Amino acid sequence: MTGARRINTSSRAAFGASYEAAFHAFLAAEDENGLHGAYQLGREAVSQQIGLLELAHAHHAALMSAVAGASETTDAQRVTRAAADFLLEALSAYEIVHRGFAEARATVASQRQQARMIRQLSTLLADASLALHTHSSVEEMLQLVAEQTRELTRAAWCVTHGHTASARQSAALAYARCEPPDALKIAAEAYSAFDSGTPTAAPVRLEMRAPGEAIAIPLTTLDGENVGLLAIGAHEQRPFTDLDHALLRHIGQMTAAALERAMRYGDTYR
Repeated sequence: MTGARRINTSSRAAFGASYEAAFHAFLAAEDENGLHGAYQLGREAVSQQIGLLELAHAHHAALMSAVAGASETTDAQRVTRAAADFLLEALSAYEIVHRGFAEARATVASQRQQARMIRQLSTLLADASLALHTHSSVEEMLQLVAEQTRELTRAAWCVTHGHTASARQSAALAYARCEPPDALKIAAEAYSAFDSGTPTAAPVRLEMRAPGEAIAIPLTTLDGENVGLLAIGAHEQRPFTDLDHALLRHIGQMTAAALERAMRYGDTYR
């Protein structure tokens, strides 16, 4: 711990010295090259974990040194005005880089959370015991899929529908919301789109009277049998991304495999 503090102290002292040298170089010409030095110092402050207070302290020390060497009042005023420009440039770089780091950390945290949720969902859907349970258990599974899918894709709503090819009318239906349009109408429109269109790995866009975009994918077994669908609707101001499409396809594949086991090894849909 003492060694870490010594390194941090040394790093901060070196930063202060670099700041003062760059500031004096800027005072000599007051040009864009000098301001670029301030910009670089702002970036270095973030990478070296220099806080704003420490950055302000380094600036104050550099300013006091420059003012002390001023020969007259007008020279001191010029130094002070130049110092403001130099500090603003350093702070702008600090803010840009610091915000970028924060956004990157948030993105990584979000992706890790998504990965954990997908692993948990995969474990549940891979549980062979689901195939031996009752119709209500499959409905519970589809409800969980709907809730997890809506959260993972940040959708306004999600509808899941499971059936056998010969008995769509005896299907299990589940949805998660913000308030979706009529879930059965969503399912009917999606099946119509699947039946009339060319099979594709990409989600099918649904032409619905809804505020945001709506897309759906068929739940297809390995031998090509359609056993249901998974549909999501976007918030009005947030269209779905390629990542959302990929997540939808992945969850759809896992759900189709679980439904196939339920039909093959149990009597849930018979």
